[in-house]
Amino acid sequence: MGAAHSASEEVRELEGKTGFSSDQIEQLHRRFKQLSGDQPTIRKENFNNVPDLELNPIRSKIVRAFFDNRNLRKGSSGLADEINFEDFLTIMSYFRPIDTTLGEEQVELSRKEKLKFLFHMYDSDSDGRITLEEYRNVKWWRSCSRETLTLKRSRLGPLQTGP
Repeated sequence: MGAAHSASEEVRELEGKTGFSSDQIEQLHRRFKQLSGDQPTIRKENFNNVPDLELNPIRSKIVRAFFDNRNLRKGSSGLADEINFEDFLTIMSYFRPIDTTLGEEQVELSRKEKLKFLFHMYDSDSDGRITLEEYRNVKWWRSCSRETLTLKRSRLGPLQTGP
């Protein structure tokens, strides 16, 4: 009984920190366990088997973002070697749509957090600035994204619109 009570208390705490519902947390926990091989932490290598990231041109930036201490709210620079489930949820919460039913102040705070997350993805040297070279990388990645999308579409063939 105590363990079940403690687990539900932990889920409520995670709901408050991340904005995910208990069902979403449960689903993300299953995904975390799948990625980690049922281990308590995930390492960068665990993302090598994610099919949705395979052709993504900013794959390395996305994976790096999961381990960036700034995004984990654990420091102003550096990368973690591994992340636990709560860290995983913290990063996944940046991808959640903004809940517009929240107060204006909370909506603005959420927007700022998402912008910081994106900024950290491109501020690769953690100096608090996006240099011209880092900006060029952003533009280069965007052009790669278009090429990847075109490549994916060509693999799928023409769209079928009728029977």
